[in-house]
Amino acid sequence: REDAMRLVCVEWLDILGSAGWEKEDEIEPQTFWTVGYLIVKDSKVLKIANTKDVEDNYFGITAFPIGCVMSITDIPSTVSAE
Repeated sequence: REDAMRLVCVEWLDILGSAGWEKEDEIEPQTFWTVGYLIVKDSKVLKIANTKDVEDNYFGITAFPIGCVMSITDIPSTVSAE
């Protein structure tokens, strides 16, 4: 899990549905950003975690379909682990 030490910000698109009287041009996917440890990235999915323990187990996993991911930006670490 070499990548798991990478803290990243994921920019992604979410589905927006409407059941009201909005017109077609008023409904667009919404952009969001999520921060976490990069766990998995392959051709189908990106997974990040928001928590890790002293034994390098990861929790709070978010799985993004890779087609929803707009960008992945590394967040530089300024804290050293002791």
